[in-house]
Amino acid sequence: MSTVSFLKAGDTEEKAIDFVCKLTGRITYEDLSAIDSKKINIRCNDAEQASILNERLWGFPEDIYIPHKITTEKNSKNCNVLISYPGLKNEEDFFYLINLNPQIPSNYCDFKKTYQIVITDNSTFQNTARESYKKCLGDGLKPEFIEENEKNI
Repeated sequence: MSTVSFLKAGDTEEKAIDFVCKLTGRITYEDLSAIDSKKINIRCNDAEQASILNERLWGFPEDIYIPHKITTEKNSKNCNVLISYPGLKNEEDFFYLINLNPQIPSNYCDFKKTYQIVITDNSTFQNTARESYKKCLGDGLKPEFIEENEKNI
């Protein structure tokens, strides 16, 4: 059964990207013995956001290294953290979905754990995240909502 957590990650896209980097680092290093079976797909809004996240992950958080690739790169199947965006197909099985796109993808139930990032912009991002929350409820899931907090990541 899939579980979904909506994570409040700041009021700007930049803050949300930093939040995703920290969350990815925590997941990657919380249980190194199991990471091969717990691949992470980070889904962005578009190619531009994927490129920004890709660059940011190379140096942030500063105290860890997170091997990652954008799905379009060669040999991406050998990487445990893949960045994608709508229009790209992933042929792999992932344990985690970290969805930076405010619209939850139709295949979110294929992941064991989905983290839906919520940007509290009091506008488009936040309203779309609300619709995603309603979709989860309509699909019979009981998503949790977690306020932004360093202890949560």
